[in-house]
Amino acid sequence: MTKLEITMLTRAADELLAVTENPLHRQILENYRRHAILEVTGNWQQIFTPEMTVEHPVYRVNGGGMSMTLDGLDQVQAFYQGLSATETTVMVLEDENIAVADWGFASEAIFHTYVTGAAAAASFARGEGGFDADPERFYVNRRRLAMIWPYDERGRMIGEHVYVHDDDSATVEVPQSDFITFDEACEQLLPTLRPLPAYEPVS
Repeated sequence: MTKLEITMLTRAADELLAVTENPLHRQILENYRRHAILEVTGNWQQIFTPEMTVEHPVYRVNGGGMSMTLDGLDQVQAFYQGLSATETTVMVLEDENIAVADWGFASEAIFHTYVTGAAAAASFARGEGGFDADPERFYVNRRRLAMIWPYDERGRMIGEHVYVHDDDSATVEVPQSDFITFDEACEQLLPTLRPLPAYEPVS
């Protein structure tokens, strides 16, 4: 495995924005792009501003033999806190395809999630998932995900519906030279973060 570019995270959204003229569709894509950068760089609290997310988001996550619903702001924010606690926010999206419409967008991509052996072992020991990893080594979890994210008429996220292709999931050890650290992700992604454009729904 060669080292991937963390900036691939927003490549599909950026390419679609370059050819999208519909104002609502553009707002949805800008929202998704900003959401992704904030999540990966550990700034998830900013996702839940009134401009980006509805007051009562609902997430539905399916994969790994389980189906989970996160109903409301407290449960959804606890999910993001868990990602930060287990040091699993750094992700690269490969071969993402996005379709956007008035209701939101659908996407399919290969997700590469980067986790140190130390973080995985600590999470496993606490009974929080993960795997019994060598604390001195580095790992990437590769999964194919399909996502449907509904948005409201203001281009705000209503929630996430996430579906994991379990037959196309694996965790592999990688050399440290191919591993993307949290600091690297922040250094490369935060300069590309931009505020949401001003948007008023068409009445």
